[in-house]
Parts: sequence; C-alpha cells; structure tokens
Amino acid sequence: MSLQADQALLQALSDGALKGASNATIFKRGQAYAQSDAVQAIQQEDGPVPAARATVVGTQPYEVEVWVDEGAVGGQCDCPNAEDGWFCKHQVALAMVWRGLLGGDAPAPDEAVRAKVSAAAATAAKRSRTIEDRREALADFLRGQDALVMAQRLLELADRDPAVERELQQWRKLSEAQRGAAGLTELKALATQILAPGRDFLDWRQTFGYAQRAADVLPLLAQTRARHPEDALALGLHALRRAWAAMEQADDSGGDIGGLARAIGDEWVEALRAAGPRPAAFGDSYLQVLLDDPMMSFDTAAVEEAMGDTARERFTGSLAARWRAAKDAVLAARAAHAAKVAEARRLKRREPYYDRHNERPAGLLTLEHQYLRRLEANGDIDGALAVLREDLPAAGTYGAVTAFLERHGRLREAFANAEAALKAHTEDDHLQQDMLRCYERDGWADEALALRRKRFERWPSVEAYRELLRAGAAAGRDADALRAELQAVLVVREQQATSHIRARTGEAGTDVTLRVDVLCMEQRWGEALALVQPPARCQPNTLRTLARNLGTEHQAQRIELLRRVLAQAMQTATSPYGAELKLVEEICGLLDAARRLAWLASLRAEFKAKRNFVGGLPAG
Repeated sequence: MSLQADQALLQALSDGALKGASNATIFKRGQAYAQSDAVQAIQQEDGPVPAARATVVGTQPYEVEVWVDEGAVGGQCDCPNAEDGWFCKHQVALAMVWRGLLGGDAPAPDEAVRAKVSAAAATAAKRSRTIEDRREALADFLRGQDALVMAQRLLELADRDPAVERELQQWRKLSEAQRGAAGLTELKALATQILAPGRDFLDWRQTFGYAQRAADVLPLLAQTRARHPEDALALGLHALRRAWAAMEQADDSGGDIGGLARAIGDEWVEALRAAGPRPAAFGDSYLQVLLDDPMMSFDTAAVEEAMGDTARERFTGSLAARWRAAKDAVLAARAAHAAKVAEARRLKRREPYYDRHNERPAGLLTLEHQYLRRLEANGDIDGALAVLREDLPAAGTYGAVTAFLERHGRLREAFANAEAALKAHTEDDHLQQDMLRCYERDGWADEALALRRKRFERWPSVEAYRELLRAGAAAGRDADALRAELQAVLVVREQQATSHIRARTGEAGTDVTLRVDVLCMEQRWGEALALVQPPARCQPNTLRTLARNLGTEHQAQRIELLRRVLAQAMQTATSPYGAELKLVEEICGLLDAARRLAWLASLRAEFKAKRNFVGGLPAG
C-alpha cells in the first residue's frame, strides 16, 4: 500500500471520521472498548476496499467488520444496535485498534475499563459453561437409567405432548425401515410423514426447523438404495414431490426447503446410477419430472447419462414432440390474433388486445430450454439455431442467437446477426450492447465510437462517458477534444431540462449533477467546485463526494457544501435524524471552537420544532 493510500486510510479512521459515522456518545463508548482488551483476534485485509475483522467482547462476543470504501468508513456487527443501521461502539472500537496497527494513533489503555470488559466477558463465558455443564449432567443421568424406566418415561412424555409422540412414532418406523422390514408402500408412507409440513403455512422463520426435521428422509433414501435400488428410485421421486409440495406451503426465501429438495435430488440420482439403465418408458416419465420440477432439483446431465441409451432416445424424441406441439399452439394463437387484427382494421374497429408476455407458458419455456440443451449435447448446433430463430424477429431472440453463436465460436455469423438485430430494433439497449461487443472484438473502432456516442447522447451517465473516452482512445481520437464535445452535450441537456422545469414549476437554477459527477470521476475537483456554485443545483450525494475530496486549501468551501447537503436533507428528515446528526458531527470537525458554538446555536434556533434533532446535537 502506498504512503498516500496509508494516509487516506488513517484519515478515514480518524476520531473525526468515527464520530461522523456514529455520534459523540457511541464514539466515547467505543473508545472505552478500544482502551480495554475487548477487541480480539484481528484480521486485516488489503485491496481496493481495505477491511479489518475481529471479535469484540461486550455483554457477549460480537463478530465485527470495519472497512474503508472511497475514503469513507463503514462496517457491520451482529449486535442489536448495528442491526438497526447504526455504526455501533464495537465498530468504533475495532476501527481505533485497526488504526493503531496501521501506525496511527492507538487508543491509550484504561485499566478500569479493561477490568470492566474482562469481567463482562468472564460472565458471558461462565453463563455458557453453566448451560453446557447442565446439559452434560442431564446426559450422564439419562445414560445411567434402566431401559424400562426410560421407556416408561418417554411414553408418559408422549401422552402429554403429541409432538413428542409423533417424533417417537417416526423413530420406530425408521428403525423398522432400517431393518428392512418395510415394503415400498410403507416406505413412501414414512417419507410422506417425515416431509409433511403440517396444516399451517410455514413462514420464513419456520422453514429452517422444518428442513432440519425433514432431513431424516435422507438416511432413509440412502439405506433403501443400499438394499433395493429400484425401490430407492421410486422412493426418491416420491420424496422429491413431497418436498416440492412443501415449498408451495411455505415462504422459502431463505432456501432451506430448496436445499433439502436438492439433497433429495442427489439421492435420487445416486439411486438411478445404482439401478442401472432404464427402459424406454423412463424417458417419458423423466420428461414429466422435468416439467414438474420448480427449481432444478437435480443434475440433469447426470440423470441423462445414467438412464442409458434406450431411455435417453425416448426422452429426446418425446421432448422434441412436446416442444413442437407447444410451439405450434403458440404460433396458431399468434396467427389467430393477427387475423382478428386484420378484420378489426378492415371494419375500422378497435384492435383486440394480445399480451405477448403471456404467450409463452412456463411449460413451453422448460421444454424449449431442455430441447436446446439436448441439441447442444448432441452437437446439433444448426438444429438449436433453427429452434431459436423460430421467434425472430423478436429483439430478445436476436440477442439469444448472437450469444449462442458466440458461445460456439461462430463469430462472423454472430456479427452478422447483431447487425441484422440492430437494423430491426435500432433503439434496443441490449442489442446495441451486442453490437458494441462485436465491433470492439473485431476491431471496428470507429463504428464502436459512433454507437457509443449515440448511446451517450440518449442515456448520458458517468459510465457511458468513461466508456466513450475509452472508445475514443481506441479510435485514435484526441482525448481533450472529445471531452470538450461530451461536456457540450451535457450542457445542452442541462439547458433543455432547466427550460422544461422553469416552464413547469418556475424553479430557477440549473441541475449540474451529472456534469459534476463526471468531473469528480476524473478528479477535476476545482472545476467541479466552480460548477456547483449557486444558483446551480446539485444532488446531495454528489456535493458530499466533492466536499470530502477537496483539499485543505478549500476548507471554507468544504464546510459550505456540507451545509448545503444538510439544508437539503433537513427539508424531508424525520426522527431519529441519524444521518443528519452524523453530518452535523462532520461539519463540526471542520470548524474552530467559536464558529462551531455559533453554528450549533443557529441550528437549535432554526430547528427548535424538531426536538429530537436538537436534542441529538453536540454540546459544543
């Protein structure tokens, strides 16, 4: 890391920056933690976003991470305060200790605080040991009981709690299955019981517990596979369908039931391998499984390899026939709609509505995806292209064909397809990107520059500006001249937008945000500062970025820009004013004592109606 980067990192971890990220009270508490032994096992990470991780011991151990991104300190912690979005005392403590390791100001040790934190850590450890000791004592007691006494006790518990009885009955049935005493019908019934989610809908907080409990089906599948692979194949498919049904009765946003379904799918694939090549009819049933599967629960390539040639040929033929029938139905619907439109136009009536987004049902999408995959696997690239091209001249299909051709190394055809696509859909963003990729890959620098210029004029952005400069360099254009041209484009757009806003609202001043963002991207801070002067308007985030990157020679301008940001924020701010108070702390860090006191007094007077804001202001 360079000296300049070290200094920037230390500046981002300075007391003023940490106070700005938290607040005065949290900073003091974090400082106390940093002065003790609370911050433990620090790990540092260099790179574009330097970071430090550690365990910070408070009332209990917390996992904490702090990073510096674009000159600003940020972090996360699993304590309750950080979950609400605050930069907590544990993050402040880690940041201060990290700063010391980097060669900055280290927190001075405080033995009283150290003793207090150590005592809290000892209490937390003692509580954890007490729980473990009690559990171990219970385990020792139960192991020493007579089997008949334990059985009687369990029966009494089952009589009082239906959930306990259900678990014990399931245990009994699993034991019978392990001994091989159960047939396929009994095994399916047991899998159904294990995978039953209950009658109520499972919310996201309940799915983990369900998945943990239902995972008992996995050893049942493995044991059945070891004894009877054919039974295991049927049982695995049955379990998959039960898991899919459970997903429909749950909010599985955490993916717990999906993970269980994939584990069952893995067992089903292993059962197929153990059972050996399948008869032709398996190809038809497997196609239906693919259509029913809501989430790709298994490795399709592994299944199709294990099923054998006979079943695979039937599967491929059935897949082609089912896709053709579904596709013909869609084409017929399109033709019928076109006929209705022609008739409506002939009679000068309103044209009937046709929703093209709903014309490709989920079953057709699955069939087409699987059919294309099989064609590629068989090396029939032209056949796959013919399938894709049935939907031309749709813009999305053009893009899919270009990507497909590129994936198979047919770059000249991909170029020609991208050109045809752009002629048919000149303003489509994705097709323009396809064409740019082809231009730049094949060395068509002038054409790429012209297209990027067109895109910039339509959708100007910092990224489009950067890409256009890169394209200009590839085409041999003078960088300064091109910059001037692009700045002129932005000025014209600003003037047009200002005229429109003034005519609509009467508001004065030009919004120069994009032009300032571009200047900030190029680190042309002085030009950006000149551009944002009133009556020009600029978005708060851009003003904040500019203010934080100005040098000390522009201290007064930094303060004024941040005050503008605060003034804009306070127009819509609501309690608890966390971000606004952090901004006040940052501005206070740039003021001398007298000016700070005077400014805080003016804030208290101006915002006296916002009591929580005034109450959170620094004392001075």
